[in-house]
Formats: sequence, structure tokens, C-alpha cells
Amino acid sequence: MRTFQFRRYELEPDGAKDFVAWAVNEIFPLREDFGFTVEWSYFNEAESELVWLASADGTESEFEALSAAWDKSAERAEAVKLMPPALIKINASIVERV
Repeated sequence: MRTFQFRRYELEPDGAKDFVAWAVNEIFPLREDFGFTVEWSYFNEAESELVWLASADGTESEFEALSAAWDKSAERAEAVKLMPPALIKINASIVERV
């Protein structure tokens, strides 16, 4: 079984491209080190949104446990120190393939 999480980041237009570069080059590789897969990612410049799909082996509760470990990690904390100040809001939800 594999669990998928759709993630949508609303960004300030002025810093959006820097944020996207940071996410792709810093966050995505670190999340993959934690056992997640970045299935795909897209940047909608007109709407200043980064959308991406994360996945991991296991049930939804196992995904949430992995996410909790990621959230508490020193690696994430260090990467967040470098985050460009463009993030307005994160929308994330578990989704199913249809």
C-alpha cells in the first residue's frame, strides 16, 4: 500500500520563484531521505502556487507518523532557516488514485 498527499502552497508573488527553488533543491531531497517520494511538482506562476504530490509506503497512519518524524527533525529545522519569506499558506490532504 502507498499513501499520497496532495500539497498546495500559496506564495507571495515577489518571492515565489525563490521559494520554489528552495523547495525543489532543499526540501524535496530531504523529504526523500526521510522515506517520502516526490511524485511530481508544478509551479503556477500566474496564481503564485506550488503544487506537488508526496507519497510514502504504508497506510495513512504510517504516513502521518513519518510526517511527524519529519516535522520534528533537525534536518527540517535547518532547511527552514533558509526558507525564502514567501509562504502564505499550506494546504495538504491525503488523496486516493482514481
